[in-house]
Amino acid sequence: MKLLIIVLFSVQLAYSYEGDINISDFNSIKAKIETPQKISPQLQERDENIATISKNYLIANASKKILFGYVKNNDEYKEFVEMYTKLLKDNGFKIVDTKKDGEMVMITYLAHGETGIRRFIGDELNYNAKDDKEIIKLMDEVVSKLEENNMKVVGKYILKTDILRPTFMIYYLTEVKDFQEKEIRLRQLKKGEDIDFELLENSVKIIKKDTSFSMLYIGKELGFVSKLASDENAAKAKLDEYKKFLKENNKEFINYKIKPLDKPFTSGDTTFNFLLNIYFFQ
Repeated sequence: MKLLIIVLFSVQLAYSYEGDINISDFNSIKAKIETPQKISPQLQERDENIATISKNYLIANASKKILFGYVKNNDEYKEFVEMYTKLLKDNGFKIVDTKKDGEMVMITYLAHGETGIRRFIGDELNYNAKDDKEIIKLMDEVVSKLEENNMKVVGKYILKTDILRPTFMIYYLTEVKDFQEKEIRLRQLKKGEDIDFELLENSVKIIKKDTSFSMLYIGKELGFVSKLASDENAAKAKLDEYKKFLKENNKEFINYKIKPLDKPFTSGDTTFNFLLNIYFFQ
């Protein structure tokens, strides 16, 4: 059985849109992406019957009720459309429009029951990228958690490309919202600071404590900021100031934690002794 091969052209696009896609936005983002010019795709048969992918133009991103991608010519356009119209039809979606505008290809569909397709790529998780079995095991664990939370997986793939370390990609179904940050999605929180997992357990569904500073979860988009303070009173003052900022910007405060630094340090005339972590929904 021949398997389909795909490659990612932009991980960041997955979280870049709050509304419908427009061409100027796409071109602006695409201009910042260095796409490899030479790719030698190979079809591989896997015992696990999972497609291994290396054609960058076949990766689709998802926003609202649109699947979109980047193609160079009509042959690539036809291949993209063939793949994703099949994915949509196989899962009961009605296709409204298919078009190519410059280098952008878009497939618009009707969401049934307000449910649409979303994507997750696992390259920023912690795993041994040289071990295919470990990648597949991690992917299957994530798929299982999605299914447990009534989020049907409609596609899963192994990505092998020279612009990302080997990883996996999942397409799944969730309820479409007016703003992408409000959607209940599979997401990763990874901001560099250690995460206070206990503060988030009642706000999102934690499915993997990846590392001390990385968490995989299902829920609305989390925000996380850290601030340094000289003492606890200064930390509380910064907390009050940031809570005011969140309210003014229609963001939902979740919780906070003030903790002493392992190694206080001095900058100018101020010695910082505490760290303030603030969690909120975007």
